[in-house]
Amino acid sequence: MKNMSIKKKVTLYYSLVLIGITVLILGVFIVIMDNQTNTISSGTLKDAVQNSFEDIESEHSTLQIDDDFDNYYKGVTLLVYSDKGDLIKGSVPAAFKAATPLTTGKLRKVETANDTWLVYDLHNTYDNGQGIWVRGIYAMDNEAAYLRSIIIIMLIILPILLLLAILAGRRITKRAFAPVSDITEAAQTIGSGKDLSRRLPVGANKDELYYLTETLNDMMARLETAFKAEKQFTSDVSHELRTPVSVVLSECELLLKENHDGAEYRESIEMIQKQCKRTMALIQQLLQLSRTMDKETVMEKERLDLSALCRDMVDEYSKVAEEQGIEMEANIENQIFFNGDQTLLIRMMANLLTNAVKYNEAPGTVWMTLSRNEKNTVITVSDDGIGISEEDQKNIFNRFYKADRSRAHEGDSFGLGLAMVRWIAEAHGGEISVESTLGQGSVFTVILPEA
Repeated sequence: MKNMSIKKKVTLYYSLVLIGITVLILGVFIVIMDNQTNTISSGTLKDAVQNSFEDIESEHSTLQIDDDFDNYYKGVTLLVYSDKGDLIKGSVPAAFKAATPLTTGKLRKVETANDTWLVYDLHNTYDNGQGIWVRGIYAMDNEAAYLRSIIIIMLIILPILLLLAILAGRRITKRAFAPVSDITEAAQTIGSGKDLSRRLPVGANKDELYYLTETLNDMMARLETAFKAEKQFTSDVSHELRTPVSVVLSECELLLKENHDGAEYRESIEMIQKQCKRTMALIQQLLQLSRTMDKETVMEKERLDLSALCRDMVDEYSKVAEEQGIEMEANIENQIFFNGDQTLLIRMMANLLTNAVKYNEAPGTVWMTLSRNEKNTVITVSDDGIGISEEDQKNIFNRFYKADRSRAHEGDSFGLGLAMVRWIAEAHGGEISVESTLGQGSVFTVILPEA
């Protein structure tokens, strides 16, 4: 049973249930038929005996039995006895005990060597004082033969019907589980890694298998996306690490080839230091990104004064912007509170403000706004800098994506900042969007719903 397929188990259980129901029906039918037959036999016997008195009269101490008196009525043998017990009319069946005593009004079963008889005696006394007995004898073998014939018929018909039902059930089960074979085959192909883009076949009928297959297909689509992202992530990390490591190796080989003066050594060491710092910055960002993969363990929500937090961020980055000849303006509504993780929200705004300043040119301006509508809290960071092309806007929130050379001119830019911003917004149940035009600037909008 443990190694049996579901299809075979269902067919087996279905067959056992049908067999059980058939046996139960047959048993109940036999019991009912037996009781019903006994009832009919007893009723027929009593009626035959009682009705026989209509054909018997007593006048002037003489019994007169009509010529149409039937000694054998519907399987009942009728015998007429005198008041003293002498047989007057009828013939006692050969296998019946003729000496069986007469007992009025009592239905009895009399067993002989080979047969069982149902006996009913009735006594009647006429007006002239003369009495008479009428005995009815019914052979139970007739009832048994009738019941046996019914059982034989049932034993012939029911197995045929049972076999047909099992075959029909097996066919229905096979058709019902046919999609499972297709799903299994497709799942094996996907599991082997040969084709992760393949999906499980969806049936035409919207039954349980249909919804299960849809759910599995959605899950596999997410897994495929995750595998591709992981593969791309590994490739991007390798690419980002390869450049500084190559530079460090080149500088080391150059220093080892021949003697150099102090200035050349210092220049090479500074280059190695720069590339090590770049590598360390990448590692730190990767660690931050990996720590934020589990929202439940990372998030530490509390009630925050978002208005005060945004003002602090503007004050902090105004100094950085001023050094690059960029002005920073703010339009922040008062008394806006939000349930969120303060550390993550600061990191989100810091990344947006850093990019707005980095990719702007003097004399330029960076704006930060905070507002509240009926359902959401809205944060916008905009600039009048170099802008982002329409094609790049679709990918800038992906990890390691760099829009173009003009936006990737900084050595410490790895394309992880906006990916972190999107994750933080989504972790708070919100979303981020961008609107930008090349040469005119960009507007990043974060919408945070109130819990």
